[in-house]
Amino acid sequence: MEFTPRPNRDQKHMPKRPKDGSETVPAIFPGKAKQHNSSRRRFLKKMTKLTLTAGAGLFTGGYAWLWEPRSLEVEHINLTLPRLPKTFQGIKIAHFSDMHLGFHMDRSDMERLARAVQEQAPDIICFTGDIVESSAQPMEECVPLLKSMEAPLGKYAVLGNHDYRGREYKKLAKMYHDAGFRLLVNEHVMVERNGDTIAVAGLDDALNGVPDPAAALEGLKENTFCLLLMHEPDYADISSGYAFDLQLSGHSHGGQVRAPFIGALTTPRGSHKYIQGLYYTGEEGASMPVYVNRGVGMTQLPIRFLCKPELTILQL
Repeated sequence: MEFTPRPNRDQKHMPKRPKDGSETVPAIFPGKAKQHNSSRRRFLKKMTKLTLTAGAGLFTGGYAWLWEPRSLEVEHINLTLPRLPKTFQGIKIAHFSDMHLGFHMDRSDMERLARAVQEQAPDIICFTGDIVESSAQPMEECVPLLKSMEAPLGKYAVLGNHDYRGREYKKLAKMYHDAGFRLLVNEHVMVERNGDTIAVAGLDDALNGVPDPAAALEGLKENTFCLLLMHEPDYADISSGYAFDLQLSGHSHGGQVRAPFIGALTTPRGSHKYIQGLYYTGEEGASMPVYVNRGVGMTQLPIRFLCKPELTILQL
């Protein structure tokens, strides 16, 4: 499967995807990109991570390091969406995100997720980016597990910012294809059930790619229900201006480490506003909902605290 991004409608004003896999300029979200190529910086960061991780592991008796990251939680969400055709009402969507294979996550973690997905018997499966931490290689042994996930109305995925980090997104695209997932990059596909149709759309990553909502909706008939997959949840404030009915996102990890009464201690750019769970971009019932999955994997620190990995089951 060749990874070919859809052309943007106005190339003069849209950011370009850098050939080296670095961040899109100008960035959609404010702030500076994190550096990953300085050996001294990498060494200092690694030592800091080790110190903090050891401290957290001792403080929590290994809970945040060993137990919680492997305690996959299944969240059930019921949503009523006005434009959803009657024949699609009651469908189950399995949504997961942020595996970060290669950073303390491996085949055993994917096996746990695959079992949980199959136990839920979903109609649609959606993955919202960051299948790997950087290199595409750790995904290879997980392709059979991704392929084993079954959904009669299809399996869909989008890219995340970490998927660009290793500059191997073409390899990822081929492995998604081999696993039976449709990778959506500024495009949509039609899903049919008993004579009615809905659309599933996916946007390019907002930090390292070039999202184009207009291209993703191109050719779609007016009043067609459209489910949107987008890695960064804060992009909902942009996508809500288009004809999308529901946005599914990840990226935030729910903060990954949360404190009682405080919540997430820190979240990455693109997930400062929408962090975990269900939100509305305006008044509830009169605006686009966005659901933010806490993710399955980890990054920066190999711990989770009061923020279990999540598989979301949405029933529409």
